[in-house]
Amino acid sequence: MAGYSPASNLTSNLTQTQVNYYDKNFVQNLKAETPHYRCVERRPLPENSGNTLNLFEYVPFGPDLAQAPEGTVDSGETINILTDKIVIGNYSDYLSYSRFSMQLAIDPALENGGKELAYQAALTIAYLIKNTTDALNLIDSSVASQSNLYNVPFAKSNIINAVAALRQRNVHPMEGGEFCGLIAPVAWADCENDTANNSMSDVLKRSVEGTALLKELPGGKGEYVEVLHWAGAQFYETTIVTTTANYQSHAGVTAYRTYIYGEDGVITISMGAKENTQIGNGDWRNLKTITKRYDDASVSDPALMIGGTTAYNYNFACGVVPDTTGRVRYIDAPTLVT
Repeated sequence: MAGYSPASNLTSNLTQTQVNYYDKNFVQNLKAETPHYRCVERRPLPENSGNTLNLFEYVPFGPDLAQAPEGTVDSGETINILTDKIVIGNYSDYLSYSRFSMQLAIDPALENGGKELAYQAALTIAYLIKNTTDALNLIDSSVASQSNLYNVPFAKSNIINAVAALRQRNVHPMEGGEFCGLIAPVAWADCENDTANNSMSDVLKRSVEGTALLKELPGGKGEYVEVLHWAGAQFYETTIVTTTANYQSHAGVTAYRTYIYGEDGVITISMGAKENTQIGNGDWRNLKTITKRYDDASVSDPALMIGGTTAYNYNFACGVVPDTTGRVRYIDAPTLVT
């Protein structure tokens, strides 16, 4: 209003108003789920036993349709044994922080760095398992025989056919009686969005329990909750799957791979409880890193320049069974989710 003088002090001359505030509550970065370790056979390599786990497998007998000669002790069968080897490796990395940086950081930088390293460790395990699985089709081409056409998204029939194909080869389910699946979010969405006659959604909606299940899936944040359960296979969500751009030579079409594991589909070895870093179920949230603060001088750091370190160190390897029957199926399929 006329007659009133404007403010005599503004932010332009009040320099204390021209400062930055740094939010100590860091924004969460985006991390993939790493449930791959749940879908493999885990075997320990005892300490002081060398670096190689030798696998042995009996070759099953076929039928013997010839009648035994009366009164004669016939010659016995000769049993055959297959072998294979898995050589364990060492995986480690670390972060070190100067004492000065730890005195100045606005967040618990050492502990937060440990969480990021835990994710790297879990991610490494997930990729080792995925890469081993992807290579199985070089041993048994039926592993990859059920992929879809470029215009056919993932559906209930893919699960049924894959489980049936595994059972037809006498592949057992995982411990607990279920096959274990890894599926991308867009793949389970395609499956549940399918409303055709006798689709998964069509079948489930016919019962109260099924309708409730449709509403509940997928699982919640921060834990390995199954997002799909069908035909004796339970699926865990992950974005760590193989993708194929320009699928089947069709520009702009990307296929996402879904994996279904039976018993011994992929065999992993580790040092078990002797690991410096506890792998657990492969979930980066629960993976323990080696985190230490240094308050005393040492021969290697007499001036206490290093304030803390966080690291992981584990022994791990992936392999497959000695025979040539793939105990896994994977399905490449495009998506209708954009």
